[in-house]
Amino acid sequence: MKLQLGLYDNPVPGEQYVSLAGNAKDEETALELARESIVLLKNEDNLLPLSKNASVFLTGHSADNVGFQCGGWTLTWEGYSGNEMFQHGISVRKGLENLIGNSSFSYFNGQHANGSISDADLTTSVELASQHDHTIVAIGESNYTEKPGDIDDPALPEGQEKYVKELAATGTKIIVVLFGGRPRLFGSIPDHAAAIINGMLPCELGGQAVAEILYGDVNPSGKMPITYPNDPANIAIPYNHRVTTRCKWDNCWMQWDFGAGLSCTQFIYSAATLDKTTIAGSGDTLAATVTVTNTGTRAGKETVMLFLIQPFRKISVPEMKLLKEFKKIELQASESVDVSFLLSAEDWGVYKPQIGNGLNRIVEDSKYVVAVMPDTWCNVY
Repeated sequence: MKLQLGLYDNPVPGEQYVSLAGNAKDEETALELARESIVLLKNEDNLLPLSKNASVFLTGHSADNVGFQCGGWTLTWEGYSGNEMFQHGISVRKGLENLIGNSSFSYFNGQHANGSISDADLTTSVELASQHDHTIVAIGESNYTEKPGDIDDPALPEGQEKYVKELAATGTKIIVVLFGGRPRLFGSIPDHAAAIINGMLPCELGGQAVAEILYGDVNPSGKMPITYPNDPANIAIPYNHRVTTRCKWDNCWMQWDFGAGLSCTQFIYSAATLDKTTIAGSGDTLAATVTVTNTGTRAGKETVMLFLIQPFRKISVPEMKLLKEFKKIELQASESVDVSFLLSAEDWGVYKPQIGNGLNRIVEDSKYVVAVMPDTWCNVY
């Protein structure tokens, strides 16, 4: 194989591209990806965006740790904790300094990723929180990879939950920023937080993107790529679970549904319209259209999602719904746009479940439902 690939003559192919890694264009792309992917999950009373002169205390073990923004397989197998190895890295603390200056907020942290904190450091944090109108708490888990990262409890470390509760008890408005590569149960944290941002793993420039979202330079537009569980019982239930899952007879409450994500503006959807209600054959198509209007006062981006539902299926158990198409649009304040999706019979097709059929797909003669918006309860049974 090496001989065929020419590796004996040129053992380091692509060496000329090494110097291009991390160039300005790559950095801008990485920053834009972070801006687009970070998800705003709660924004009570439109707390965000903050004004540039807001009274802010920043704390939490992930507030000044670029390594925790990147996760495992970053620099080393199980990742790296800290900032030293990230030449261009921007933590949340550094992002705030870049945006509003280091004299415009207070910073202190004595808490560790496992939730532990000394009594003295907790006292200092509580004191600082009581002196500020807003407290940004960056939480999550330390880096992990493969087997060493396995856990037997999906909850966040108990100390992190207690830390948020202690700070909230001072009367400061809590803004939680979560970093991590898997869903960890929040417990009572959402009850004590006025705003919650899921940063996931935005890596090196994630702190800059978080700062821009906190202060309104960027309007958040990310959507949850998973269902986020609120207890261990529903941790393995995806959005497209089969109708025979226990959720058939209840709403299967999650902490946040697949596709959840807020904006600092408001989008209104019209009822979806179809250009026809019957597809005649394999070459036939159907157009689904919805009008989306930005009714807020600022520009924003919205991901319009189209789901298909087959209430009954002969050859296998149908899913509650399946995401088939999506488009991300940007609208100015008061602007409207028609968003259309072209669907074919292939979109309704499912693979035959019987052994020996290979990857053959079949489209059943059946009724189907087209649904737009991820929070639509697909109760069509």
